[in-house]
Amino acid sequence: MNMPAIEAPCRHNPVQIGKILRMFLCLAPLLAGGLSFVYLKNQQFALGEQIRQTERAIRETRAENEVLLARVTSLTSRRALQERVATGFISVVPVSGDKIARLTPPAQDTDTTALRTAFNGASLQ
Repeated sequence: MNMPAIEAPCRHNPVQIGKILRMFLCLAPLLAGGLSFVYLKNQQFALGEQIRQTERAIRETRAENEVLLARVTSLTSRRALQERVATGFISVVPVSGDKIARLTPPAQDTDTTALRTAFNGASLQ
């Protein structure tokens, strides 16, 4: 008993390229937007870290500057300078009037013959 082979009808699911492309074109902007968002967030985080490091360096430099200003103030105080003069670290000699160099001769007041230490030409007008 040989039975004749029954051929099954050919049923296949054709791939619908048009629908796949349409879905891809609809989802591509969303995917690109999501990737751009993640990239920008990473850039923002990296820049924030750089800003924090720079601000930290500025704070440290300002604190160091304050310490140095306090040290300069203490070293140039009158008491500290007098102590250095007393110990001989700094020698101070009096300056005579003929040793002072003047760029311009002292101006004379037009009303009197007294010498003035400051002369303002605009005050004469």
